[in-house]
Amino acid sequence: MQPISPEHVPKILSPRLRLLFGSLIVLLPLIVIAGAISIPFNFESSSILYKFGLDRQLLLAGQVMGLVAGCLLLLQITLGARLKCLDRVFGLNRLFKYHRFNGFIIAGLVIIHPIAIFISDDRIFIPLQWRYWPEFVGLFLMVLIGLMVITSHWRIGLRLAFHRWWPIHRAAAILAVFAFGFHVLSVNDTFEQKLPRILAIGALVLCGLIFLWIRTRRLRNKRKSFRVAAVEPAGADALCLKIVSDVHHMPAYLPGQFSFITLTSTRVSSEEHPFTIASSPTGSAGLEFVVRTTGDWTGQLKNLQPQDRVFIDGPFGLFSHLLLSEQKEIIMIAGGIGVTPMLSMLRYMADHNDQRKITLIWSNQTPNNIILPHEFKNLAGLLKGLRIVHVLTRAPECSGEQGHLDRPKLKRLLSNCSRSSAVFVCGPAQMMQDVYSRLVSLGFQRQMIFMERFSL
Repeated sequence: MQPISPEHVPKILSPRLRLLFGSLIVLLPLIVIAGAISIPFNFESSSILYKFGLDRQLLLAGQVMGLVAGCLLLLQITLGARLKCLDRVFGLNRLFKYHRFNGFIIAGLVIIHPIAIFISDDRIFIPLQWRYWPEFVGLFLMVLIGLMVITSHWRIGLRLAFHRWWPIHRAAAILAVFAFGFHVLSVNDTFEQKLPRILAIGALVLCGLIFLWIRTRRLRNKRKSFRVAAVEPAGADALCLKIVSDVHHMPAYLPGQFSFITLTSTRVSSEEHPFTIASSPTGSAGLEFVVRTTGDWTGQLKNLQPQDRVFIDGPFGLFSHLLLSEQKEIIMIAGGIGVTPMLSMLRYMADHNDQRKITLIWSNQTPNNIILPHEFKNLAGLLKGLRIVHVLTRAPECSGEQGHLDRPKLKRLLSNCSRSSAVFVCGPAQMMQDVYSRLVSLGFQRQMIFMERFSL
């Protein structure tokens, strides 16, 4: 088995380099969108020759919105492709946030696009004639994108399990790209002209290559197969999954990052799930994932056996203290199992004898929900600057801090902390949102508050 070396962490881009690369990356789609906007003006369709005044402007606006929606659809595929080059600049969680926001923009454009064109043609409905099949493809695309946005944004409210929704969403994205290609190449004669047609086909081919990259990810990851070394209890309704490899080096990662794992076992279904890496890249010869086992799928993990195979895609994320100055004071605020990225960072800091001031505020329902309590006690002994504050929300019989992390409590617990500290927050979505707003109201810098969303 190949041990991890003490320097087995990926190369870190400086903030300036991330800003530079990020600006260049953002500039590229803006150039593409600007080019798409120019197409209806430089390569007019025959239908626009008979339009004047407002009707002409509406038709041009409708065509522009359709083409911009197509460019954003290509961008949407890229944002969801889990490309590590983009993750190192923006962070995968932020890319997924852009992905969701971009979906709303696309939905809005594909709804307004036909309305503008129909108004310019004094038409309300599409005639039921075969020659209008490109318009019906466009109508199908509009409905499909609308359903994708609705089921994505309100997935939890609709009670759609992630492992069931995700393959359907991915298949719908492929169908949407094909539908857009048929629609844009057939709906008018603009794309019968040489340059627009080449550009449109090139964009569709690029989409196809990205899809091929996504679909072959599991095949590529199979070359880097790992195995389960042990499954150990980590607290009430929690376990520690230890993964090693007899052949490969473990992937380099930053403390605080996460990976997607897929298990090959007769006892656990082979769904892909994201989990934070709880181990330190300097602390062991394998990876550790500490998982709360209250879900349908995570409840099966206790049935794993040593030698069961594991495929890892990652690591991802920019949620790590290594991206900051070594002297920066750190505040960590965790809710429940959201402490796992903090555990990875604390383990790494203990390995490097990091003596900076660190405050961990950890909210749990009861003492039984605290994972690995003995290890956190040991970490407090190793890290002289570490202060751990447990806050319990459903244990009134216990002494110590009680209740939710409201503003007065945070103000009191953080009274001795610098307002320029780096603050790492991880936990349930609503808890993170509330803590963020309260920290800002207490004077902490927005740009120094980092949040990790472990639900996708």
